[in-house]
Amino acid sequence: MVSGFEGTDLNPQTEDLIVNHHVGGLILFERNFENPEQLTRLIGDLQKLALSTPPFAPLFISVDQEGGRVSRLAPPFTRFPDPCCLGIARSESLAERFGLALGREMRAVGINVDYAPVLDINTNPDNPIIGKRAFSKEPEWASILGVAFMRGFKGAGVLAVGKHFPGHGDTSQDSHLTLPSVDRDAETLENVELGPFRSAIENGLEIIMTAHVIYRAWDEKLPATFSIPILQGLLREKLGFKGLIISDDLEMKAVQDNIPFESFATLGTQAGIDLFLVCHDTRKVTNFLTQMIQDVETGKIPESVIDRSVNRILEIKRKMPPVDSGLADLHSLARNHQKLVAEMRSHLTP
Repeated sequence: MVSGFEGTDLNPQTEDLIVNHHVGGLILFERNFENPEQLTRLIGDLQKLALSTPPFAPLFISVDQEGGRVSRLAPPFTRFPDPCCLGIARSESLAERFGLALGREMRAVGINVDYAPVLDINTNPDNPIIGKRAFSKEPEWASILGVAFMRGFKGAGVLAVGKHFPGHGDTSQDSHLTLPSVDRDAETLENVELGPFRSAIENGLEIIMTAHVIYRAWDEKLPATFSIPILQGLLREKLGFKGLIISDDLEMKAVQDNIPFESFATLGTQAGIDLFLVCHDTRKVTNFLTQMIQDVETGKIPESVIDRSVNRILEIKRKMPPVDSGLADLHSLARNHQKLVAEMRSHLTP
């Protein structure tokens, strides 16, 4: 599990999630941030507790910090422009520098996972949720810039999460509010939407986030998050992805209003989810884990499936930089990034 939590310091509720429920990671929001010093101290306390608790592995400390309108951490973190400016610039170098700069700011406070890059293609002008978050409306440039951004992240020592597989760009609805569907044929989807994911996988992407979207060409009933044909047949087998698959937030109405909560654990593990994300209600985290344990004990979920996901998670965690390394002065970094911000903004239409 990757869980949201309340507060700006380590509290009994969050300690319970780590010590008694063994969450594999936490996701940060505005509610967890006061200033860089406080956030660095909080993350240090969280990691110290995790490393002293079985299985003695570091936490994924994650955040949605894409640039543009999806930026959970306020100044002095740099307010980078919308990623679409990179597609307008068509600059591989600029995308890599952006990834490196953003990654360095995350590492400065101890964040080791960022839910970026957005690998969706801005193919539908009526899309209410992707739009300027995407690098480009052209598959080729979305692919090139996504890989360049990843290189920058890797240089900063931060894990990139490509999203939202197999592509959220062609929807006309917001999966936070309802369950969207895409009616394009399989050939078009493969030629357009899958390109950036294919390139990212070939260049070492280690984590992919699913889309709460139905793709009728591949699965008429279930959204990608719970779809065996999409996550197993397409992502694992056809694209050869060996890394971690994480769900989008399970509190989004796309799944919450259409699929029984008690079936999430079984459907998700059967499809191939390794990490389940719940962003806000910690009671849902503990209820989910209780349900998963019951499903394992009753044989609905084979233990071998759990073991395979745990091994993938621990393998990636073993390769992460030590939790206390690479910390830097965020204020200095942010000042140094203002020229980059100006260069990125110069490509946006006033």
